[in-house]
Amino acid sequence: MSFWPSAPLREHGVELPGGIQGVARPRHLPQPAEAPRVVPTFSVCIVVRDRAVLLVNAVRSVLANSFPDFEVVVVDDGSRVPVTRVLDEAMLSADGRVRVFTQPPSGIAQARNVALRMATGRYVTVLDSDDELSADALARLHHLLASTGAHWVYTDYREVSGARARTIRLPEYPTPRRMLLGVLTRPRLPFKHSGTTIDRRVLDRIGGYDESFRLFEDIELVLRALRAGVHPRRLAHPVVLFRRHDGNVTRGRMGGLGFWFRLVDMYRPSAVPGAGLGIKALRALSEAGKWLVTLGR
Repeated sequence: MSFWPSAPLREHGVELPGGIQGVARPRHLPQPAEAPRVVPTFSVCIVVRDRAVLLVNAVRSVLANSFPDFEVVVVDDGSRVPVTRVLDEAMLSADGRVRVFTQPPSGIAQARNVALRMATGRYVTVLDSDDELSADALARLHHLLASTGAHWVYTDYREVSGARARTIRLPEYPTPRRMLLGVLTRPRLPFKHSGTTIDRRVLDRIGGYDESFRLFEDIELVLRALRAGVHPRRLAHPVVLFRRHDGNVTRGRMGGLGFWFRLVDMYRPSAVPGAGLGIKALRALSEAGKWLVTLGR
């Protein structure tokens, strides 16, 4: 699966040549011979469309991290107000750790793949544009990765809704197969994609996001990794701040059932007749319940 975008791509407003390999650079800058780029430990990848204030908060939260070895890769997927202008007004565009790529509206899966393709770090940390990292997030992630040899990490998080806040503790699983079943059947997903950190070599092996999924492209990626035998480790500390608002509530839950049923058909852990139908029934009941809750918001 190729990460390379078919649409024109720009870094800080400069169109990048097609077929470029390695680190993308503006055409007008020479390739430095004496000071090659040092690969950072983390590439924090953010995809955004029209969330200016939230994006600024997200980027600032990454830049405030105590662990210094990172870059921030922002993909602007066709925002009406260009991200470059937003970050410039927030006085963040001069920070050399922040790299912005601009493209026409292409959808979240394609934009996430652009971020993966442009990232240069050993580990890719996904951050949604309306979330924030704690100041110790990358340090804690690095400690867990270094001490356990993990290749995929998901984290607990803090959920804020109005004046209320609570910590969401996620489950741990003894095997990839058990987690796969949990992803397919649990009413609340047993992971949060924002804050997930993935070893670059794993992504090279399993590929990026499936661009045929208009919804749940993150779930499909996790299920594919689990099917491939990747065993995610949980960071039992809330390093992501998730602010609940109307924009991050999936209003099309019932319409998204078709994608869920497709995931069940692709990744159900048993070939026993009827197993898939049972999982689909559980998922339909779960999504119907969530849909009813959103009607009351």
